Order: sequence, then structure tokens, then C-alpha cells
Amino acid sequence: FWLEMDREQKKNTVKSLKKYFEESDGVVVTHYLGLKTSDLTEFRQQVRNVGSKFFVTKNSLVKIASKETQYAALESYFKGPTAIVFSKDPVAGIKVVKKYSDENDKLKLVKASLNEKIIDEEEFNALSKLSSIEDLRSQITAYLIAPHQNLMQVLKAAGTELVGVFDN
Repeated sequence: FWLEMDREQKKNTVKSLKKYFEESDGVVVTHYLGLKTSDLTEFRQQVRNVGSKFFVTKNSLVKIASKETQYAALESYFKGPTAIVFSKDPVAGIKVVKKYSDENDKLKLVKASLNEKIIDEEEFNALSKLSSIEDLRSQITAYLIAPHQNLMQVLKAAGTELVGVFDN
């Protein structure tokens, strides 16, 4: 496929990849050697389900696209059968890669980066155990709403009891 790409297609691919680098808060570089097409499709769906994007691309194109972005330091890791996960929520991308690579040893973590910071495997593993931004938002919302719900239940109970007194 890559050999068949003309110059315009390569330019468009680089432009798209550069946009993903610029819009992402986290990037995970993986190797997928030995994964079947069905495995890649399944993994791509899991990545999409957490709001991230997954690309298998030519290393020379991704190197060009990463230049002049906060992920330029990843350039040396774009070797071999490279696939990249781009995430707005960096923890979500890390979690999905960690979970899938634990289940399928053919997907290997090469390196991850949160904006300009390249993280090591220990940091990657620690981040994979954190709640995603959406989970944290849900928890905060629940904490904020809980006192109001409790107050409404108390007020409703008092009104119900009062109606019960007048009915007798």
C-alpha cells in the first residue's frame, strides 16, 4: 500500500498525522508484529471506544509529521512495525494499550509521551491504573450532587410524613 501512495497522498497523510500530534495530550507508540488483521481491528475498536485514534503508518511519514510538535522527541522510536495511539485523554490511551498488551503479547509498548514528556515503562504502568478523565468527572459530579439529593430526600420525607398526619 505504501509503495502505491503518490506524493499527494503522502502529503495528506503527513498533514493528518501532524494534526493528530498537535491535538493530542498523549501518544503511545507500539509495535504490532504478529497481530492478525482481526486483532488489529479489535484493538482499533477498543481504542475508538475510549475516544482515541489508532494508526498503522509508514515510519518515514510519521517522523516528518512529528517534527515541530510537542512529540518530536519520539522520532527515534518510529522503527519497525509501528502503530500509534493518539489521545485527548492521555490516561485513556495508556489504559487501552496496557489492557490489550496484557491480553495479547504481540502488541508491545515502545514508548509513550504526555505532551513533551516521554514516560518510561514504570510511569506508563502507574498511569494505566489511574481513572480516566471521564471517570473522574463522573465521580466529582456525583460528589457535588449527593448533598442536594440528600436534602431533597429529607424535605420530601418531611412532606410525606406531614400528609400522613393530616390524612389520619
